[in-house]
Amino acid sequence: MKKAFVLINCEPGQEPSILEQLQKMEDVVDAQGTYGVYDIVARIESDSQSQLDNIISDQIRKLNNINSTLTLIPTEHEEAQKNLIPDMMPDIIPEQKKPLEEQSSEQEEDDFDEDYDEDLDDDTKLKK
Repeated sequence: MKKAFVLINCEPGQEPSILEQLQKMEDVVDAQGTYGVYDIVARIESDSQSQLDNIISDQIRKLNNINSTLTLIPTEHEEAQKNLIPDMMPDIIPEQKKPLEEQSSEQEEDDFDEDYDEDLDDDTKLKK
């Protein structure tokens, strides 16, 4: 089963009419008005990608008072996605790894020492 979400911008005040038309379409599973950038979101399901394309292009986009649409195709199941992404190699050698707290405290100590040295005059530095 192929699915898509179609976000629709329409003429102001035309939402009820468009929602009614969408809900009568066979492959529109759900359609709701929304607040925000888009006025309506419709969920579509069909047996094939070509049928899905036809519903969006030939039926929904040709409705009167629709200004624009944005179609979102959901990703496949999470398990199928894992096979698409190869295992990532870490870019840090394990010996170089330190807890975040350790790294920041060491850096703060170095910064403090540098600041302290800058505040000292040349005679005081020589006594060190």
